Amino acid sequence: MKPRDSTLLPLGCFLLGLTVTPAAHAAGDDADEPIRINARSVEANEKTGTAVYRGHVVAEQGRLSIRADRVEIRARDNQTELIQAIGSPVKLRQQPDATTEEIQAEARRVDYHVLSGKLDMIGDVSLRRGDDLFTGSVLHYDLDTRSLSATGDDRSDGRVHAVIQPRKPTPPA
Repeated sequence: MKPRDSTLLPLGCFLLGLTVTPAAHAAGDDADEPIRINARSVEANEKTGTAVYRGHVVAEQGRLSIRADRVEIRARDNQTELIQAIGSPVKLRQQPDATTEEIQAEARRVDYHVLSGKLDMIGDVSLRRGDDLFTGSVLHYDLDTRSLSATGDDRSDGRVHAVIQPRKPTPPA
């Protein structure tokens, strides 16, 4: 298992994919930045293609960061298949650029299925950009089709909640 090719670069893609906004994809130059992962421990097994980071895991790449209790990366034939982050909660942040509001997301578990381009956020999901807020119990996002589905929050009325602030029109160029 080659660390840069099989495990670290997809983590950056995972973080980029969480943002669900076109401005975030402009931050693609972050993929060229080094990924820094800090944890209390790591267990990697090249034979099984797994790496498990435990204990206050912090992964950063450029303007992207993830904080979790545990991050597991599974690969086969030098291809990352799954990146799973578990926490109380998992916290993700991205500052796409200097003119775009910071994006923050939280969930108890985040699964990124690398090969299919699917992202699942599970348990007490919260996604915030500026004053816009989305909450629910489960969020599924397809990076290829840019489609999203969500189910309601179990703790309240079983519904998905969104607060979207009005935007000022952009003046013509």
